[in-house]
Amino acid sequence: MAAFRWRQPGLLLPVVLVVLLLFVGGNTGLRLLEERLADNRLFSVLLNDQRLLLDGATLRAFNADLLRLSEQQRRQAETQMQQWIDGWLDDSFELAIGAVPEYLDWYYSMPGSYSRLYHAVGGDLDSFMAKRMEHFLLDSSGLQQQLAEFDRQMLERWQVLAQTQQRVIRQQLTGLYVNRQARRVPEADIQPPLLDIDHALGSGFSANVEDRQRWRTGAQASALVGAGILALLVRRTLMPRLMNLAAVQGARRALAAFAARLAPRLALAISAGGTTAAVSAPTGPGALVAGSVAFLTAAGTLVVTDFALLKTEEALLRERKGAEIRAELLAGRERLRVRLHQQLQQAGAAAGDALRQALAVPYEQPRVDRRFHILGQ
Repeated sequence: MAAFRWRQPGLLLPVVLVVLLLFVGGNTGLRLLEERLADNRLFSVLLNDQRLLLDGATLRAFNADLLRLSEQQRRQAETQMQQWIDGWLDDSFELAIGAVPEYLDWYYSMPGSYSRLYHAVGGDLDSFMAKRMEHFLLDSSGLQQQLAEFDRQMLERWQVLAQTQQRVIRQQLTGLYVNRQARRVPEADIQPPLLDIDHALGSGFSANVEDRQRWRTGAQASALVGAGILALLVRRTLMPRLMNLAAVQGARRALAAFAARLAPRLALAISAGGTTAAVSAPTGPGALVAGSVAFLTAAGTLVVTDFALLKTEEALLRERKGAEIRAELLAGRERLRVRLHQQLQQAGAAAGDALRQALAVPYEQPRVDRRFHILGQ
């Protein structure tokens, strides 16, 4: 009897194991059955303006391909936008670089020289030179207008790429899944959840609210001040650097010193001529003639002196001045390139978030289980 009592635990252990195995097997079987039933659920997917009837298993594969292709197209678009920005910058600044010889031709001409000398004597040489350099390198070259058009051209390029991306994704997914549809049943028998992928792609591959507002603000600023935000930025950052170039400053100091020495002598010559005129002919046409002769004599001395100074400066500094201006324009272009690339990266990150949110929207409905969501686990 005692032996039988000792054997009871040994008999109970196999029973417990069998029960546990049946319980685990039952739960596993139930879970597999639920998954099988879920896989057999039907979903109506609106894609490329046509409805695809997909079961649950096919929808999960569809979701994976949708996310993969969308991210792939977004990255390609970001790369293409970066290449577009690079080409746009190169073409735009080439306008200013091509205008450097024209600016130097004016600078080393007699009208240019007299204009600079006049403003040097007047004390506003720096502001005058900055305006003339802006005229040739920004305004007359066409760079100013090109910069002002950046926002509009950027938005147009973005929209073209977005439309291309949507079309490519729709065509790729349609080609992959049009022949993987579930067996069709009468429309009256079932009303499967509708997943509007066309609308999601349209929302995900369009400029977000912040981008539109920034572009709209830029366009309004362009209309108000006659230049875009980018053009104002370049004007305010590039011109001070150009004016501080060594060759520009060296020529400015030389001309300012010459003007300072010239002004007293010119004033004295004119004053002496005026005195002579007053003594010889205090009234009448004779005073005007005598004064004019004295002034022209002083001006003739100025012409000879200034022309010699001008040609000496051109021989010594023109090549160096042109090289420095072109180098600074290229440096300004690269600084702007870095800035625009950073903005593009920020826009790309925002576009990625907007895309994922847009793709999740069609699945956020009560009849679609989380396991079928585009970002579901």
